[in-house]
Amino acid sequence: MVVIEIEEVQKELRLIEVEVATEETELLAFLRSVSVAVGLPAEELILDLGVGEVHFQANAKLGECLRHGHRWRHRRVCVDLHFESESAKHHFPARGTWELVHEWGCQKFEVPRDLRANLELREGSTTGPALNDRVQIGHHKGCMTVWLVKPGPEPFGDVR
Repeated sequence: MVVIEIEEVQKELRLIEVEVATEETELLAFLRSVSVAVGLPAEELILDLGVGEVHFQANAKLGECLRHGHRWRHRRVCVDLHFESESAKHHFPARGTWELVHEWGCQKFEVPRDLRANLELREGSTTGPALNDRVQIGHHKGCMTVWLVKPGPEPFGDVR
């Protein structure tokens, strides 16, 4: 038996109990089989899943993961994404990258595929510092405000 804790900022901890059939199963295959019960795609679960400071790899065997404990944690953080006159809040894996937010926002706000590469994420406002798609979202308190905008000059000269 494995207990997966889903921790979301400003929400209660959700506990999902899952039976483990065989310890030889690859972790990502196991997560795909339980993703409906958990309510999250396996590809997002694996981005921030582990015990303490140990983060599991997708190709690890369940037996390897179970050696660290039977209570696993997946942490998600809130992002309040704005695009033009619309906004939407969503929770993302804390160890996911800003690219995940960028892709989700483009789909959510129905941005045509040919325009998506021309948009970037900005922290706090339309003129805030640019967020690098390859950098992890990280842990933060509350719901972080991010804007999906057309590129422009860097007012602070940095990209986070």
